[in-house]
Formats: sequence, C-alpha cells, structure tokens
Amino acid sequence: MTIQEAAHDILNELGKPVSSKELSRIALDRRMVTSVAKDPVQSHAQTIEKNIRDDIYNQPKLIFVHGPKGRLIGLPGWESKPPKEATNAQSILIELKVRIPVELLEKIRLADQAKLKNNFDETVTLILSKGLASLAPEIKKGLMQQLDSLETFNVADRTSS
Repeated sequence: MTIQEAAHDILNELGKPVSSKELSRIALDRRMVTSVAKDPVQSHAQTIEKNIRDDIYNQPKLIFVHGPKGRLIGLPGWESKPPKEATNAQSILIELKVRIPVELLEKIRLADQAKLKNNFDETVTLILSKGLASLAPEIKKGLMQQLDSLETFNVADRTSS
C-alpha cells in the first residue's frame, strides 16, 4: 500500500481533514506503510504534500483544505463544505498515551502479529476489553467498598450532630 492509499483510507475513516504528518504517523503506527528514511513521518508527509501539489501521483485524489487550523489534507469535496461528522465507532475514539513496561509492549506486539484484529489499535482495544471484562468482579467490589465508606461517613456525620 502506498502512503497515498493509506492517507485516503485514514481520511475516509476519520471523516475530517488532518495534517500530512498526522496521516503519516497513523499510517506508520498501523503498519499500513513502512519506511527506511531517517525520519519516516516527515518523509511520508512530504510525499503526500508533493503528490497533491504536483498532482502527478495524486491517486487516490487528496486535496489541501485551508481552515482555522491551517492547511490540512482532505478528500475532494471537503474544500467547499466541512465533511459530515463520521457516524461510525471511529468518531468516538480518543488517543490515550500510557507508559507500560517493555516486556508488556512486546507481548502486545505479538498479539498484533497474530492478526487478532485489523490493526494495532484494534488489537490493544480487544486486549483492554477482555481484561476489563475479566476484572469486572474486582472493579465492582472496589466501587462497592467506596460507596459503603461514603455511607458510613454520612451515618457518622449524622450521629455527631
């Protein structure tokens, strides 16, 4: 898959214009593209920008979209009106940054290599969902203890008045 194809797919999924660097980062994170460049994100971002600017290898077609956030990359038709909000599950995703031990990351990458899901993000989401499901009884117990302590505090507060 070329960076142009990956960028087109990502824009379709996100439903909104984003910077060329963000498109490059997402494509690399999802392993949709690879690079041996010293700075892969910058290299792919420059390729996207050049393809649009020169309109030679701009297939599938991408465009520059100018707005309050500066010049972004979008799909044809987005220049005259803002794209409709995406209605799929992607529109409610948020980015989470967390520090984890290297050993755990290696295990997550093994799960990703097993192709349990379509990409790394979906694999991590699956692992988190299954982990939360298995921890549900412990989570419930912890929450109940916190609620009980509030009730105890309230009763103690009333008797001292």
